[in-house]
Amino acid sequence: MKPQTVVIDSLEVSIATAAKLPVHSLDHHLHAHIAKACHIPVADVLHYTIDRRSLDARRKPDLRFIYNLRAEVRENSPVSAAENIHVQTASPPQDNSLYNLALRGDLPQHPIIVGAGPAGQMAAYLLSLHGCKPLVLDRGFDADARTRDIAAFHSSRQLNEDSNYLFGEGGAGTYSDGKLYTRVKDRRMRFLLEAFVAARAPRHILYRHHPHIGSDILPHMCKHLRAQIEQWGGRFRWGATVRDVVVEQDRCAGVELTTGERIAAPLVLIAPGHSARALILALIARGIEHKAKGFQLGCRIEHDQELVNYGQYGCHVGRDIPAHLLGAAEYNLVSRPPAHIKAENVTTFCMCPGGEIIAATSDPGQLSTNGMSRYARSSPFANAGLIVNQAVDRSGNGMAGFELINALEQAAYTAGGADFSCPAQTATAFMRGEVGSAVTRSSYRLGVRPGRIDQLLPQETVTALRQALRFFEKVIPGFMTHGNLVGVETRVSSPVRFERNPETLASSLPELYLAGEGAGYAGGIVSAGLDGLRLAETILTGLPAVRER
Repeated sequence: MKPQTVVIDSLEVSIATAAKLPVHSLDHHLHAHIAKACHIPVADVLHYTIDRRSLDARRKPDLRFIYNLRAEVRENSPVSAAENIHVQTASPPQDNSLYNLALRGDLPQHPIIVGAGPAGQMAAYLLSLHGCKPLVLDRGFDADARTRDIAAFHSSRQLNEDSNYLFGEGGAGTYSDGKLYTRVKDRRMRFLLEAFVAARAPRHILYRHHPHIGSDILPHMCKHLRAQIEQWGGRFRWGATVRDVVVEQDRCAGVELTTGERIAAPLVLIAPGHSARALILALIARGIEHKAKGFQLGCRIEHDQELVNYGQYGCHVGRDIPAHLLGAAEYNLVSRPPAHIKAENVTTFCMCPGGEIIAATSDPGQLSTNGMSRYARSSPFANAGLIVNQAVDRSGNGMAGFELINALEQAAYTAGGADFSCPAQTATAFMRGEVGSAVTRSSYRLGVRPGRIDQLLPQETVTALRQALRFFEKVIPGFMTHGNLVGVETRVSSPVRFERNPETLASSLPELYLAGEGAGYAGGIVSAGLDGLRLAETILTGLPAVRER
C-alpha cells in the first residue's frame, strides 16, 4: 500500500500545550497535531518531515510554533483538505483510449451539464479533459455544505429539500457504501476507476473483485474530481435548480432555472438522478420521447453484523480470526420461486456490511430508506435492500410508477410518526402479518417506531418478500428469525426511460442528452459514471456510439 503525502502549511501548536507534554522536543511528537488538523486517527499518521518551524509571538503571551511540513499518512485515510492542507495525488496514467480520442473539428465550448452525480461528474471530467469547459449546474450544494446540512437534518429533523442524502455534489452515491461492482462490461471502466484513484479513492478499487470506497471517503473524492475539472476549465454552480430546457429552432439551446434565469449553451446534458422528479416530469411534459420501464421497490432489512459474519464465514470475526484479514462479511442473495408459487424474484440490493440505514428522501412528507457504510465498515449492523420487480404497463408513460412510489413514501412517513422516524417490523412479524414485538435496536439515526411494513407495500410485493425470507433463512441462518424490516425502499430505479438516437445518443430533442439513473440507463455509481463517459465520448468524436464489451 502506498501512503498519501499531505502538505501542511501553518500548523499551529500552542507553547502552553507543548509545555504540558513529557517530551524534550515537540518537533518529534507532532503526530497528534497533524491528525487533528487532518481529522484522521493518530495511527494514520505514519511519518512526517518538517520543512520549516517559526515562532509566532504576535498574541503575547499566547506563543505558538508554526510548522510547514510534509506528512505520510495511511493510503485510505480520509484526510479533510483545507486551505492550508493539500493532499498530493498522482495523475492517472494517460494510456487509456479516452485520453487519445479522434476529436471532431467543432468541439462544443461551454456545454451545460445538469446534475453533479456520477453520470454528470464523469461526463464533465471527459469533456473538460478535451477542452470543452462545461458548466455544471446542480440544485444541491458542495460536499462540505451538504455534510453540514445532513448533520442539521439529524439534529432538527428539518429537511433541506435541496441539500440532503440525495441532492448535491456526487449525487445519492456520495452517501452510500460506494460499491463499485457492476454487471456492465465496458472498455471505459479502467478510465473511470483510475480517475477515482487520482481523486483519492482507495487504490485497491483497481484490482479487488468487490471494491468499495466508503461514505467517509466519497465526499473527498468528489471534491477532488471537481478540482480537476475546474483545473481543466470546467465550472460549477450550486443551488442552481433547472426547471426546463430552452428550445429554439427545434433544438435545445440551453436551460431555464427556477429563478427565471436562462443560460444558453451549444448542447445540454442532463443527468438528473431518479429523485429529480420535478425535472423529469418537466421533460416529459415537453414531449421528450420516453416510455415506461421496469422498476423495483421493497424494504430494508437489518441484522447484527456478527450474524452475517458467522453465516458467511462460519467463524467469528475478531475472535476466531483477526478482523483486518476478513472484515465485515457481505452477501448478494436472489430468490427465484418456482412457477407454481406465483411470486416475483427478490434480490438483495446495496448491501452495506458494517453500515447504517439512512433517510433517502428529498421531499417533505415522504420517506424512503437506503444504506451506507464507511470505509472501515465497523458498525455493528448490516443492512440491505430487499427489492422486487413491479408489474409495468409497457404501453404507459411511467406516471403510474411515480404515483405508486409517491404514495408509498407518504404512507411510510405517516407510519413513522411524520417526523422522519422510520416504521420497523421484525421479519417474523412480517411473515405472520402482525405488529409483533417492537424493534429496539437499529442503526437508523432518527429512530424507529412499530410499523406494519406488510401493510405498506403492495400485496404482490409482500408475497414475494415472504417467499424470499424463507429461502434466505436457509442460506444464512437467522436471516429471517433475527432480521428487522425498516421502512420502504423506493428509490432504486426510475420507472421511465428516455429514448435515444441509436447513433448520436441524443434525445428526441436535438442537442439534448439524458444520462444516468434518472434517464433510465443506470443503476449505481459505476453504471451511471460509465453512461456519462459514453455520452461525452460520442459528443467529442461525433462517431456512432457502440457499447464495447
